[in-house]
Amino acid sequence: MLLHKIRHLGAVIENTPIATLLTVIAIASLGLIATQSFAQDAQPSPAAQAQPSVTAQQLAAGKADFNKHCAPCHGTNGKGHGPEVAVIPGIKPSDLTLISRNNGGVFPYQEVADTIDGRKGVPSHKRFDMPFWGVNFQQQGKEFTPESEAAAKVRIDSVVNYIQTIQAN
Repeated sequence: MLLHKIRHLGAVIENTPIATLLTVIAIASLGLIATQSFAQDAQPSPAAQAQPSVTAQQLAAGKADFNKHCAPCHGTNGKGHGPEVAVIPGIKPSDLTLISRNNGGVFPYQEVADTIDGRKGVPSHKRFDMPFWGVNFQQQGKEFTPESEAAAKVRIDSVVNYIQTIQAN
């Protein structure tokens, strides 16, 4: 439609340098609009975007925190059969190796981080069954300061990154 109107305008002022200029501008504009549209369509969804690369040291720290704080209920393999299941009545830890599979093959990184943190109400998770690690990982004497919040987030992210490595294929 736009090209038609520009051609019509070009016919009105036919054989003038302005007609050529308007035609070039119209074609360039259409090309730019099409390119932007295709570029937006090609962007991966936020859920499918990769998390920043994780170092071996971060994974080791995440595994250590997992083994100390998560494995008692979820088990060292993450399948939900830790030794505390026999001690604490009524708990049913989820199988952490199936998170991606249960989410259409995509690991919901932020949702897992929020669940571990515990301070953002995740309706599907009974919070009395699992500690608020976002609180427990605070630096003693500096609780809820920006420094302590950042340190807690680093620990939670390390655990999430480790959990991502134990996903079943």
